[in-house]
Amino acid sequence: MKKLYYLLVLIFIFSNYGYAQATYDIVIAYERQPTDDKNQEFQNNYSVSSEYLGFCLTDYQGNTIKIKSSDNTGNSYINELYGCCFKMPNSSQTVLLNYKNVSAYQPYFVDFAIAVKLFNTTPANTVDDGGDNLEFDEFINPGKSQLLLETYMGNFYVQSFKPNVSIGFPANRNPATGTKTLCANEQFGVFAYPEGFPPEIYNWQYSLDNKATWRDVPDEFHKANPNFTIFDLLGNNHLNYIGKTIYFRMGYNSMLFAGGIEFPLFYSSCAPLVGNIEYLPPFCNGDNVRSVTVTFDRDLYPNEELHDFQLKAVNTSTNLPDSTPPIVYPFFTEGDPNNGLIKKLDEKSPGIYSYSMSDFKGLNPNATYQIRYQAFDNNINKGLGISIEELNIKYKEPEPVIFEIVEADNPKCANDAVEVSIDVSGGTGSYLFYVDGTEQKNPKPVKEADGYYHIRGLIPTAVNSIKVTDENGCIEK
Repeated sequence: MKKLYYLLVLIFIFSNYGYAQATYDIVIAYERQPTDDKNQEFQNNYSVSSEYLGFCLTDYQGNTIKIKSSDNTGNSYINELYGCCFKMPNSSQTVLLNYKNVSAYQPYFVDFAIAVKLFNTTPANTVDDGGDNLEFDEFINPGKSQLLLETYMGNFYVQSFKPNVSIGFPANRNPATGTKTLCANEQFGVFAYPEGFPPEIYNWQYSLDNKATWRDVPDEFHKANPNFTIFDLLGNNHLNYIGKTIYFRMGYNSMLFAGGIEFPLFYSSCAPLVGNIEYLPPFCNGDNVRSVTVTFDRDLYPNEELHDFQLKAVNTSTNLPDSTPPIVYPFFTEGDPNNGLIKKLDEKSPGIYSYSMSDFKGLNPNATYQIRYQAFDNNINKGLGISIEELNIKYKEPEPVIFEIVEADNPKCANDAVEVSIDVSGGTGSYLFYVDGTEQKNPKPVKEADGYYHIRGLIPTAVNSIKVTDENGCIEK
């Protein structure tokens, strides 16, 4: 009488011969540690010395993926004809079965399945059976803690799992020659090979805190060539990591892939950096901004240009751009490709490079603005420049000068001097008062206890012209 356990690991896959090189190495463990009640039940019914256990790995069509003796050195239980393992249950406690280069043909990771049966062949009937799905989490967390089945004769579990995948580094990313730079707006550039694994295998991770913690990239980048930017990972928060090192790897916290390689990339703006902003606001209400002069830390390199140069309104709570349309400078006509294009910086003093925006309008009152631009090298977008929060410009529209003559004495006799009371508000600084084009200096009108400015000693004519300006010469419009 023969009684066999059959270990059937079913792989549900979609054939795609274009991905022939995508394979796994899997080790399945059988451990002869039955529970006490199962062991006693088995002893009461079967002759342990004459029985064999059978282990087989099959694909989703039931075809045996044959285990090879050459991959299982020292294991005398391999049957090359059947491609399975047969052993006496009272032999060694643990058997590890190595399955090398198991095909990974599938567009996503489909659960493996294990089915175990104990047969009594005289007459033929199933004495004990069981089954369970072997999910991806059990592959990346291998070991006895992830028991799959507990049978008469012991336990089955995944001992180890390794996708045969590697990381490819182009020259500008290869960590073997030092930490490389990843520019803002530049794609990741690192890739995995071969292609053809399910997306769960291409799980890229990154660390922002010197490898203390790791995060998965978004699902849409679980691919061999992810081509994400740091903005894709962090959104506007990426600005906080310019000038810092970000680490990358492939796999999971419980299991790393591609040999466990963890590599750094230095995140850089790859653009001239704003060192200072000099802002000259409009003098009068309704006037243009006089100028915004931006000083950079360096000159433009040969073939380097700044595109989309602009003032962009930000939310003062987050310092992130809001929905207000930007002020692009220079601006010619709608759709002109030269809008926001800077090809040359001014060197007004040795080693000091700047660019000035002058005589423009369009800023929103009480809005806060930052400088933003993109750096292009030979017409290739390579970097991003954004001024720091401490240099933000808060635009405040000057208050208009408004005045009203609230009281004017009538002369009692010819050539009598009279007094005029004027209410004035708005503008900047102190006020200047003119009568018929002559500034009133002696005495100069000042705001008195009644809240008004008084012009005294005025000799009235048929029509007197009174004008009030602020210290910038602004008048009521």
